[in-house]
Amino acid sequence: MHVFNSRVDFDAQMKSVKKWMRTGQALDGVSDLQHDVAYSIGDSLVYWWVYAREAATADLVGHRRYHAVLAPLDGDLTVEVAPKAGLTCTRAYSDIDDRERFEGTGEIVTIPAGGVAVVEIDEAYRVLADTTDPRVVVLHVTVEGYSFPNK
Repeated sequence: MHVFNSRVDFDAQMKSVKKWMRTGQALDGVSDLQHDVAYSIGDSLVYWWVYAREAATADLVGHRRYHAVLAPLDGDLTVEVAPKAGLTCTRAYSDIDDRERFEGTGEIVTIPAGGVAVVEIDEAYRVLADTTDPRVVVLHVTVEGYSFPNK
């Protein structure tokens, strides 16, 4: 997992790649988003915001076609992340929802409010529900190439 402490850090390191530039553009418009409504930029980036408790899962979730990107808006977000190779698969990969599920333990990571975290496709993660319940923008960004072929 790559954690950027602010959007400025994220943009400085990632904006040269079109898909990450589009990710930043999606994050720029979050004030206009409705709760739990999905938005997209083509089929290469889908995003929405939820409360952390709504994104929390009992198991670790991995993806293969899309990076999971987490951006807490108004409070720190606690996430557990681990390499898939060190976990036990409890549900095989499904091409329908681009998810596979795992059990095991990983590293506890805090993403600061205003920060951005990118989960790599060889990792699984789970949002941990704790005493805080920040709004979190969840993005799924294609792993393919450096650009959006349809944009």
